[in-house]
Amino acid sequence: MNHAILLACLFSLTAHAAASELAASPRTSAIKALTDRALPAASGTGACVHPLDPLTKAEIELAVTLVKANGAPAQAFFPTVVLNEPPKQEVLAFQFGDNFRREALVDVYDRPKNTLYQAIVDLRQQKVTAFNKLPQGTQPPTFIDEYTAVLPVVTQDRDWRAAMHKRGINPDQVYLDVWAGGDLPVAVDRDGNTVAPGTRIMRVLSFLRGDNQPNPYDRPIEGVVVAVDMNRLKILQVTDTVVAAVSGYAGEPESHSRQGLKPLQIVQPEGSGYQLCGQEVRWQGWRFRYALHPRDGLVLYTISYEENGVVRPIAYRLGLTEIYVPYGLPDVNWVWRTAFDVGEYGMGRFVNPLAANIDVPNNALFFNARIADDSGSSIVYPNAVGLYERNSGLLWKRVDPDSSAQDRREARELVITSNSWIGNYIYGIHYIFQLNGTLDVRVDATGTTLNQGVNSITEGSVHGRVVDKASAAGGGAAIVAAPNHQHFFNFRADLDIDGLANRVYESNVQAQTSAWGNAFASEDSLLATEAGARRDIDLSRARTWKILSSNGKHDLGTPTGYTLTLGDTATPYSSDHFAARQRAGFVEHPLWVTRYHADELYATGTYPNQGSAGQGLPAYSGDENLQDQDVVLWVSAGLTHIPDVEQYPVMNTESLQVFRLTPYGFFRRNPALNPLH
Repeated sequence: MNHAILLACLFSLTAHAAASELAASPRTSAIKALTDRALPAASGTGACVHPLDPLTKAEIELAVTLVKANGAPAQAFFPTVVLNEPPKQEVLAFQFGDNFRREALVDVYDRPKNTLYQAIVDLRQQKVTAFNKLPQGTQPPTFIDEYTAVLPVVTQDRDWRAAMHKRGINPDQVYLDVWAGGDLPVAVDRDGNTVAPGTRIMRVLSFLRGDNQPNPYDRPIEGVVVAVDMNRLKILQVTDTVVAAVSGYAGEPESHSRQGLKPLQIVQPEGSGYQLCGQEVRWQGWRFRYALHPRDGLVLYTISYEENGVVRPIAYRLGLTEIYVPYGLPDVNWVWRTAFDVGEYGMGRFVNPLAANIDVPNNALFFNARIADDSGSSIVYPNAVGLYERNSGLLWKRVDPDSSAQDRREARELVITSNSWIGNYIYGIHYIFQLNGTLDVRVDATGTTLNQGVNSITEGSVHGRVVDKASAAGGGAAIVAAPNHQHFFNFRADLDIDGLANRVYESNVQAQTSAWGNAFASEDSLLATEAGARRDIDLSRARTWKILSSNGKHDLGTPTGYTLTLGDTATPYSSDHFAARQRAGFVEHPLWVTRYHADELYATGTYPNQGSAGQGLPAYSGDENLQDQDVVLWVSAGLTHIPDVEQYPVMNTESLQVFRLTPYGFFRRNPALNPLH
C-alpha cells in the first residue's frame, strides 16, 4: 500500500537495473531496465493462441495510443489496461486457429478534474468503440504515480514535521505508508475549507525507518495520520493525537538466528508430468488456462477434465474478487483502516516474485507476467506464477483379505500459485488439483502485523495484544501492540458442470427416528432463486452444496455433479451499520449463488475504492431463477486475527482452506484408479 512496495517491486522485477540507476531515478530507471520477456502471441494464428490470453506489450501500447488519440485528457493516467474478456459463448465455441475478437478495457483517469472514463478498444480494427464518462466521484484503484507523488507533499508539510519533532523523531528517517482513503469522511480541511464530496483521498501513516534497521513496520509512530487530496496534491488534515514512545527495535542478535537447514531437493529425473500449450496446462486429465490479472491476481479459466478423449467442463472462470481487512480498534486514527486489498490496490499489480525452495519447491516452473503501468507502457514481473507437482501422502490403500497383498497409490498434486505484497501483509493464492478429481482453493497470510504504539500494557491489551517492549528511539521504553482484525477472502467460481445449465442443492445431514436410534441421512433442498441462495455454514448438519448438471447423466441415471465444501469461515464482528462492512456486503454470508452475468465479476463492485454501500454482491443477488441456469458461486473464507507475541516481529504463515470441489457422480467410478499418464 505504499511507495516502497512500488519501488521494491520494480527493483525485483529486473535483474539488470543497477543500484545507482535506481537511486538516481527509481521509477524511470527501473522501467527502462526491464527485460522484455517473450509472452504468447496474440494473433489469430498458432496452435496455442487463445482468446483469453493476456494482452501483450504491443497491445497495451496500442490500446493507450488509440485512447489518447480519441480525446483522452492530456495528463491522464491509465490505472487499468487489461483484456476485455470476450463473450463466454464465443470463447466456448473457439477452436484453435479460429479468428477471435481482441479488445482492451482501459480506465482513463483525469486527476485534476477527478473524472474517470472507461474505454473499450477494438485491437483488430484499431479503434475505440466506447469511451464513457463514469459518474463523478467514481474512483479507480490506487496507481503507481500516486505512491511517489504523495511523498514530497507529506515530507515538506509543516504540521507533519512538527508532529515528528514532538515525538523526538527525525523526519528524514521516517517511512511513509500510503493507503486508500477508507470510509472516514473529511468534510472540512485544516484551513476551514469545505472538501468537495467524492474528492479522491489517500491517507499516509508514519513508521520509523531509522538507520540500517529492519522492517519499519516494527516501529509505528502512533497518533499521526495525514489525509491528502490526490486531485490537487494538497494536505487536507494532519491528525496529531496520541503521543507514545517509538520503538527502537533493531532486530534480533546474531546468536538468535537459526542454523542452516540441511538441503532438501525434489528431483523429477524424467521431467514434470504436465504439458503446456501457451497459457494452458494439462495434467493427469485436468486442463485449465491461467492468467495474472492486475486486479484479481492469479485467475484460472476453462477448467475441465479429459477422460477417454472427452473433455468435460467443470468451471469457466475462478478467481479472487476481494480481500476485506477491518481493524477492531475504536480510535479515529484506526477506524478508517479497512483495506479492500483487491479492489483498492490489486493482487496482480503487487505480485511478488516467487523463490524456489522458499515460496515453492525447487521443482517449480515459473511464469512471467506482463501488466500495464499507469503511463501507457507495461512492466514484466518475473516469477509471478509458479507451477509444480508435489507428493501429498497417501492417495488410497487397501489390503486383500485373502493374500494380505497391499494395493496403494501415492497422492500427487499439481499446484499453481502466486503471492502478492500488499503493504505489511503478503498473501498467497493456491489452486490445487488432485488425482481423485478434487480441486482445493487455499490462501496464505504472512508478513507483519499492523502495529500500534501504546503507553501501557493495559492500553494495548483491550483491543489487541502487546507484542513487544523495547528501548525507545529517544531513550526510555516503548510498548508495541498489534490490534485485533479480520481478513475476509472472496472467490468467484463460475461453475459449468458438464455444461452451462446447472442446479444447486444444499445438503443437510439430520438424525432420523429408528428403532435402534442410529439412523441419519442427508437431505437435499434446491436453491431455486438468488434470494434463497445466500447461505451460511452449519456444522451441526455437516452442510455442503451439490452443483449438478441439468443434462449430464451418470451411468446409474443420476445427474453428474460436484460437491462444494466450505473451509475456514469467520463471522464479521463490526456492527452492521459500520460503513466499511456495508461496502463489503459479501461478508454477510460465506456462500452466495447468482445467475451468470458477464459484468458481475467482483463481490464489492467494479469500482469499490471510496465506493458506496450495496455495490457488488448485494446488488447482483436479486430474485432471479437459478434452476437449470448458468450459475456463479461466491465463496468466502475468513481469518479472525487475535495477535500473539509469537507473531512479532514477523508472522508465521496462516493457511486457510477456502473451499473444496469434490466429484459427486461426475465420474463412472473413482478417478484415482485411472492409469497415470
